[in-house]
Amino acid sequence: MSHVMSRMRPMAIAIALVVTGALALPVAVGSGFAPASASNAAGWQRAAAEATEPAPDAAQKGEELRSQAATLAALAVKPPVTKTPTPLPEPATKTVKRRTSTASSQALPGGWRTARVSWYGPGFYGNTMAGGGKLTPSSMVVAHRSLPFGTKIQFQYKGRSCTAVVRDRGPYVGGRVFDLGPGTAKALGFSGVGTVKYKILG
Repeated sequence: MSHVMSRMRPMAIAIALVVTGALALPVAVGSGFAPASASNAAGWQRAAAEATEPAPDAAQKGEELRSQAATLAALAVKPPVTKTPTPLPEPATKTVKRRTSTASSQALPGGWRTARVSWYGPGFYGNTMAGGGKLTPSSMVVAHRSLPFGTKIQFQYKGRSCTAVVRDRGPYVGGRVFDLGPGTAKALGFSGVGTVKYKILG
């Protein structure tokens, strides 16, 4: 009997060691003091990678912060405002009224008009007229400031009528339209300064 017990003791010790080792291996592996299997090593690598990667919430929040910072920076740098120049008001156009002669102040039927006139003669006889020729006591001429030389004008004054030709320039006194030559004034019976009717014939 003692012989059998002595033979079973080493076997029991071996079984105890095997059981103890089997129980101790997971504890050692889980605590990091024992080498892990290939599957455990891969699991540890995944856990390490997940530990180093930022959480999805943190990454999303970081992206939102960067977006807000970019928006604030864009608002801080405002583009220069280009002001449209205000157009200057156009200068008022002054209407220049030309002084019309007395001759065109009153039109009458049949192309007749009225004009204030004077006459000239003595003291000017023998002078050369602006339109050519010398002034004589019988010259049927008239002086005007702008009508072409050679223009024929018919005059009427107190029932008398005659035709004269523009040969001279004048008068140079304000308010007068014609200066009647000596022959014209005599034909009309005109002297001094007065108003006559006239019509331009051409």
